[in-house]
Amino acid sequence: MPVTPIDTGRYAPREIVSIWDEPSKLKYELLVEGALARAHAKVGNIPREAADEIWGKATENVVTVKRVKEIESETHHDVMAMVLALTEQCSDEAGKYVHLGATSNDITDTALSMQIRDSTKLILSKCRELRDILLEKAVEKKELVCIGRTHGQHAIPTTYGLKFALWASEIQRHIERLEEAKKRICVGKMTGAVGTQAALGKHGMRIQKIVMETLGLGEPLITNQILQRDRHAEYIFSLAQIATTLDKIFTEIRNLQRTEIGEV
Repeated sequence: MPVTPIDTGRYAPREIVSIWDEPSKLKYELLVEGALARAHAKVGNIPREAADEIWGKATENVVTVKRVKEIESETHHDVMAMVLALTEQCSDEAGKYVHLGATSNDITDTALSMQIRDSTKLILSKCRELRDILLEKAVEKKELVCIGRTHGQHAIPTTYGLKFALWASEIQRHIERLEEAKKRICVGKMTGAVGTQAALGKHGMRIQKIVMETLGLGEPLITNQILQRDRHAEYIFSLAQIATTLDKIFTEIRNLQRTEIGEV
């Protein structure tokens, strides 16, 4: 079985799984729908009572994964299934305003950005923790001499302090890169089909601003029907770099623990 970032078995951190499993995906999407209804009410497009009802019903405790799946088996459209599942929980007066003016990617891309944002908080916390441990070890082992190696062959002596400091420095650069990527990926969108905001009415730009403020996301300068995928590519590249450094560190430790080396 392949190991995936959301593998629920041996290697998956529970904190990450709880962000990326199906109930959480639904939770984030419902939050976007609720925020959209509230934004419409704030600009006068729909009654405030209807928005409050939609906001109150847009939770995974009211709209369940099971019900969404049942509807999806008929509609063959995941977002429409979620919208219908939420609508049926609302009164007729409120239900007609669910998803008003939105396109599917307004919901899914914005929810994805929230998942990435919350995952990034955990990843950055772990990276900072590792960096601090490595810095502590660098000071502690600064005079512990060991053999240096080039292409696996003995070279001149070095120290474990240098080894740990080198790793800490690399982790710090990853932290900085991920912080930069976070600014560009932790944005949502509410622009409707093809990105013109026409379906949202004359207050489209204000609606998007309110929704993103409600959800704690930034706004994109411009989009079409989707958030442009260079954002996601930059983020994935940042994660890949972190993973490569971790692989390097732990491969080194594993090699130095080998019986025939026995340094660590």
